[in-house]
Amino acid sequence: MNEKAKSILAYIFGWIGGLIILLAVKDNSKATKFHAAQSIVLSGGYSIISLIYNWSPLRIPFFSTALWVIYIIGLIMGIVKANKEENPELPIISNITKAIFSKQIEN
Repeated sequence: MNEKAKSILAYIFGWIGGLIILLAVKDNSKATKFHAAQSIVLSGGYSIISLIYNWSPLRIPFFSTALWVIYIIGLIMGIVKANKEENPELPIISNITKAIFSKQIEN
C-alpha cells in the first residue's frame, strides 16, 4: 500500500485507523506518520469533547452540530492534503500533534 493510501485511511477510520497506521504499520514516511497522528488527535479530541458535552447538564444550542461540522472540515482538509501529498499540517491540530506524538513522528 502506498503512503497516500495509508494517510487517507488513517483519516477515514478515525483514531483507530491512526493508531494502526502510526504504531502497527512499519516503514511509513514522516508525512504518513504525521497524518496518522493528526487523525488520532482530531478524532480523539472530537470523541472526548462530545462525551463531555453529552454528560454535562449544561446544553448550548447547536454546539454539537458546530463541533461535528468542524470535525468534518478537519477530516476533509486532512484527506485533501494527503491526496495532494502536501504539507500535512492542519491549523491548530498540528501543534497539539507535535506536542503529543513528537517521538513517534520522528522515528
